[in-house]
Order: sequence, then C-alpha cells, then structure tokens
Amino acid sequence: HQLITFAIEIASGMEYLASIKCIHRDLAARNILVADGYVMKIADFGLARDVQDHEYYRKMTPGKVPIRWMAPESLEHLFFDSRTDVWSFGVLLWEIMTLGRQPYLNVTSWEYLLEYLKQGNRLEKPAQCPD
Repeated sequence: HQLITFAIEIASGMEYLASIKCIHRDLAARNILVADGYVMKIADFGLARDVQDHEYYRKMTPGKVPIRWMAPESLEHLFFDSRTDVWSFGVLLWEIMTLGRQPYLNVTSWEYLLEYLKQGNRLEKPAQCPD
C-alpha cells in the first residue's frame, strides 16, 4: 500500500509540472527525494525544459540522456513532451514495484533498446503487481 502512495505523490508532482508546461526528461527513482513523513519530492531538474511556446522540446545537441527511461519517440527522434514524461513515469512505477531494480538491465545501447521496444517488448510485470 505504501508503494502505491509513493506513486500517487509522484504522479501529483508530475501533474503539476505538466500544468506549468515543464518537461522533466529525467524522471527516475534516483531523482525522487523522500522528505519527512515519506513525502515524495521530484528533484534534479538539470534536463528539464520549459515548453510554454511549443508544447514539446527536440534535443538538438549531443549529450548523455537517460535511455532506459526514455519513450521510443524520444529514443528515435529526440522528441520530448509531457507524454514522454508519462512513459518515464511508467518506468519509475516499475522501479518502485521492483524495489529499485534497474530497468532493461541488459541494454547496451539506445539502438538496441529502441529495436527491443519497436518489437513490442516491455518491462516484465513486477511480482508485487496484481494482474
């Protein structure tokens, strides 16, 4: 039950970010702080972008990105919007329900992950999740 509460609090924070047109682009368990009373706080806005004018952001410069948490369209086209943050939230949910396991552990490159996802593969359902 506590894990679901954590997820709801993080979702609330993501809803707020979307309402102010902020794309986080690096939502992952490593970027969630736990405050007093087990209150979840979204942190590390180093990759975040303001999308007030265009509703999306397209990365045009080289640099490291968190591929295991990226949506397929982000991997393929370096396109980010609030929907790609929702994908990352799904991966974060998986991290929560697996008690911190690393997603796509055997991924060696963004090309491999993109092909894996294009074939319809997804993270396995965590044992703690109901059918």
